[in-house]
Amino acid sequence: MLQKRYYQFYANVNYRSCPECLALHGKISRKENSFPPCPKGCQYTIVPFTHKELPFHKEQQREMRIAARNELKRRELFEQGISLLGKDDEQAISLLADSTQYDLYIPEVERLVEKKGNLLLNSPSVRERLLKIFVQAYSDKFGWRRYERLPELMRIAREEEGIRRLRELLR
Repeated sequence: MLQKRYYQFYANVNYRSCPECLALHGKISRKENSFPPCPKGCQYTIVPFTHKELPFHKEQQREMRIAARNELKRRELFEQGISLLGKDDEQAISLLADSTQYDLYIPEVERLVEKKGNLLLNSPSVRERLLKIFVQAYSDKFGWRRYERLPELMRIAREEEGIRRLRELLR
């Protein structure tokens, strides 16, 4: 006898994921083709499972929806922080620090420096404060559960390389 099949959408939740894929992250459907193709070519997977596995996948769905909302919140805080740099530096730094509680991505710091490079050159105190916040956040993230799966030497090397890049960007 055939069991009922379900399908769950798994997006790769990071700074590159489009809002459309984040909106689908964790969604469950009875039809594999009920998920629209990604308009921006994001990485995602549609995972099939049986009715017996539905309770597990519903629990996963709750966690996945939280992760997607957190990524959207992180982006919002980061963008607001960038926009306020040079206008209200205290609020900007506060928002950027808040965004790092969710995650920190080097390419986004590169974008911040690209957009606000002149301001950062002329404001060493802002640059130093951001460097301190970003280095601490980047180091802290390698203690998160998802990084525990990496071999220790690889994790350490990635952490060190990211911190080196942050220092290079904000010196």
